[in-house]
Parts: sequence; structure tokens; C-alpha cells
Amino acid sequence: MTLGFSKITAAIWLAGLLSIAAPAIAESESKLIPEGDLRTLVPFGNDDILKLAECEKKSYPTCTYVWGIFDSDDETRIKMGGRPDGEKLLTVFAQARRIEDFERVVSVTPDAQPVEDVGIIAIWSANRRQLSLMTEDFLVIHVNVDARSIDDPKSSALQIADYLMDQE
Repeated sequence: MTLGFSKITAAIWLAGLLSIAAPAIAESESKLIPEGDLRTLVPFGNDDILKLAECEKKSYPTCTYVWGIFDSDDETRIKMGGRPDGEKLLTVFAQARRIEDFERVVSVTPDAQPVEDVGIIAIWSANRRQLSLMTEDFLVIHVNVDARSIDDPKSSALQIADYLMDQE
């Protein structure tokens, strides 16, 4: 009888811990990709600089990267409290509780195409230029590639996703 009570107590404790830890997992994954690594993952032109690299908590932890040639328009945008313009990469992290939660991602992505061999489930949206995947611990990662210099955004998004999962 005591053993049954211990198992129930442990299960309740674990469920409570997971509900507290779930947002923390997503939060901890939103670390900046170091510039050197970023330059190997996406094409930078000879004169391109990393104009912006920041992670912040919006609706979900989001990291934004902007690169290109810095110009006076960028300077004006920054002075006015805006962000520089250029090639963009966004990574968004959200913690789910079960694989079925990924259906919400699929339901809001009309052009979703399944992607094999990345995470436990993944889709590609050509319209959004975004890869969305779920890891084994139900972390949902979105990799959005908005860069004209990238001929194959899906391939770049897959490389970035692999990099992010290796850091996990």
C-alpha cells in the first residue's frame, strides 16, 4: 500500500515539475547563435555585417538576426527606435506538452509539407519560408528564413534546425 502511494506521489510531483519546467525549457533554448556559427549556416556577402542579433521573450522566446551592408537608412531606423533592415533569420521556441500539440502548428500552415528526418515531426511552409519541428522533449522550434540571398531556404532552415538541436 505504501509503495502505491509513493508511485502516485511521485507521478503527481513529476507532473507538477514538468508543468513548471516546460516553459523554462523553451526559455533556456533561446540562446543567440554565435556570429561565427551563424556565418557558416547562412550566406553573408563579403561586405555584410551582423546588424542585429537578439533574443527576447515575445509571445514565445524569439531570436532575431539581421545581416547585410549597414547604411544610413539603418542608422535612421535605429535612432528612431527601430531595427535595421536586411536579410533575416528568426528562431522561435515554444514548449508543448504532447505530440498532439503540434497539430496547432499544422492547422495554421495551409501549405504545410511533411519533412522527414528532423525532430519527431516537422513541416515546411514555402509561403512562410519556415521550418517547424518538434523535438523528443516536445520543444517546438520554428526557423524562419527571410533572406533573398538564400536560394534554398528550406535547406538553410534544416541546417539551422540541426544546429539548434545539437545545442540542446
